[in-house]
Amino acid sequence: MKHRWEQFVLGVMDGKKQGFFSQITESGLRFLSLGYRTGVYCRNWAHDRGLVACYDPPVPVVISVGNIVAGGTGKTPVTLMLAEELSSEFRLAILSRGYRSPAEKRDVPLILSQGKGPEYSAGYCGDEPYLLANRIPKASVFVGKNRVKASVMAAQSGAEVIVLDDGMQHRRLARDFEVVVVNAFDPFGKGHFLPRGLLRESPKALAKADIIVVNNALSKERCDAIERELKPYTKAPIVGTVPRISSIENIQGEGVSSLSGTKVGLFCGIANPKRFRNLVEEQGASVVAELCSPDHMLPSAKALKAFATKCEKMGAEYLVCTEKDRVKLKDDIACSLPIVNVNIRLKIISGPSEWESLIKNIKERVASK
Repeated sequence: MKHRWEQFVLGVMDGKKQGFFSQITESGLRFLSLGYRTGVYCRNWAHDRGLVACYDPPVPVVISVGNIVAGGTGKTPVTLMLAEELSSEFRLAILSRGYRSPAEKRDVPLILSQGKGPEYSAGYCGDEPYLLANRIPKASVFVGKNRVKASVMAAQSGAEVIVLDDGMQHRRLARDFEVVVVNAFDPFGKGHFLPRGLLRESPKALAKADIIVVNNALSKERCDAIERELKPYTKAPIVGTVPRISSIENIQGEGVSSLSGTKVGLFCGIANPKRFRNLVEEQGASVVAELCSPDHMLPSAKALKAFATKCEKMGAEYLVCTEKDRVKLKDDIACSLPIVNVNIRLKIISGPSEWESLIKNIKERVASK
């Protein structure tokens, strides 16, 4: 029921849902959006004038990776890209909220990883922090909604660089670099604040960015067009990226050579399932059916088994999910079709020198302290 309501609201946001009830819903969302916008303005006003205390962790560099909208812009892949660049040279700590996980509710942040990979399950700590701890085993990863406490723990662990995943709205924590991720398909969150649209911040907040990553740019021309839309709000350098499937693995972690020429069923619990389908189809696979859940959620084992049976009857050879979904699956799950996950990396297609300059500036800041 909740998933269907979310889909209905998204349809109202897009203007695809028509009729009397949709109009009433749209009016209600506009009213709530005004309240949300007022709250954001008051929070930023208080922080900008120093009326709310801001904690500056005793580490050389703090980097925030965030966005001005809700939903899947690609913050975590950008966090991963940053962490891969920095973890080989510095003691790195990643702070993640662990959205919709038990760890999110803890008073004291969870130490998920101490530089040796994840020590708790994805079901307990959340899919995104688990993925980051798994991909960047050298990094320490702290999970919880209290980022100030997490930063204190990171500093005590000897971190030289803190990367704050989804940190733009967490202004109680000071940062040295603000990296903002924008979705090329919808850079301004349908033009309205939550819940009428997807904006969490005014586009004017882009003025705080040290660099903007335009994800899903698809082409340099598309990135240039988005840059023209962003320029009235920011002077920050802009980097264009596209997600690419870097590898495919089965549930045992063994490599799968290709999906080309195969029929597959897709299941996922991510914010942008359409883009996931496009990536799989770009590999040459034919999608026979999809089973999508809300972001950070997965279908039950029973539903997944029924979906596998359905897809098998339609000629599918695999069930395919993202790496973010795979970490939530039990290793002993039994379906009539083998499950494989795709690992996704971002490819820079525009502004590589701007990205290199950011990394250079971060390294110089660490070295100078």
